Amino acid sequence: MDPSNYRTFTVSRGFVYNVYHVPAAAGKPTLLFMHGFPSSSYDWRRQLPHFAERGNGIVAPDMLGAGESSKPLDSKAFHLGARAQDVVELLDALGLAKVVGIATDWGGIFMSRLSMLHQDRFSGLAWLGVGFRPADLRPIDRESDCDMYAYWQFFMSPNAADTIHKNIDSFMQWVYPKDPNSWVTWMLTPGKTAECIESNILLGRPDWFLEEEYAKVRQDLLTNGVASGLLWYANELEGNDNDESLRIPQEAYAIKVPALFIGASKDVLLRESAGLVQMRKHATALHIASVDAGHYLHIEAAEEVNRILEEWIVTVPL
Repeated sequence: MDPSNYRTFTVSRGFVYNVYHVPAAAGKPTLLFMHGFPSSSYDWRRQLPHFAERGNGIVAPDMLGAGESSKPLDSKAFHLGARAQDVVELLDALGLAKVVGIATDWGGIFMSRLSMLHQDRFSGLAWLGVGFRPADLRPIDRESDCDMYAYWQFFMSPNAADTIHKNIDSFMQWVYPKDPNSWVTWMLTPGKTAECIESNILLGRPDWFLEEEYAKVRQDLLTNGVASGLLWYANELEGNDNDESLRIPQEAYAIKVPALFIGASKDVLLRESAGLVQMRKHATALHIASVDAGHYLHIEAAEEVNRILEEWIVTVPL
């Protein structure tokens, strides 16, 4: 990733976004990449150069609270609709009427809200790992899914950000697991996330996370911190989006542009089957694919994910 491709933009709310931008070649679409937590635009390091080299335009922001973008410490700043407007303003500043959205993890939840509020700005939408989430679905409210959110208890503890900073390698090896199934114990079992990180347990670096990449992400997290990024979770728990969610009409849930869902067969958190249910329910022109990878499928199985994306993107009308 060429550092000279980064630009900063200030949106009307006063927040600054750090954005990786490459203009599109004639006749090629621009791709908008949206990452999750605890990532930054660097999370797309195996996609951005690949697609730019093929003439595609690239827009990859450090999402609010991450990387070199603003890091507010008020959870209400992470309201989905307000952040959706931030991204629309970024597209306006770049003179982009339509883009192809590509998102993973929290970025996929965010892109779902973008789809419902601003689908006219997209010619296609691709969800990686996580599927579309309609406004009336808050999985954390469902008792049967409670263990899926066991790790949120640690994230919302007063000293979580400081503990993560202190035991950064434990956190990184927990959140980027060497064994995807380790999350069953250390993420999805109540109390185990706190035990792992507070006790500085080292679970090992995954083979797909190259040593130099690990070192960069480690330093970025130490430099930028996670206190702001953790507010993605606080915003959800506090229900800051609830009023807006109630106002979104059911017809806005329909994904009328071409859609892609790439499932990750080894992701024990965002299960492929759950993503498929919502995608099939709401997308009318849906392509489905699956890769044999964990949560970070776009890194772990980058070549296969890139191939699937390439083959799908050429079918999306400009």
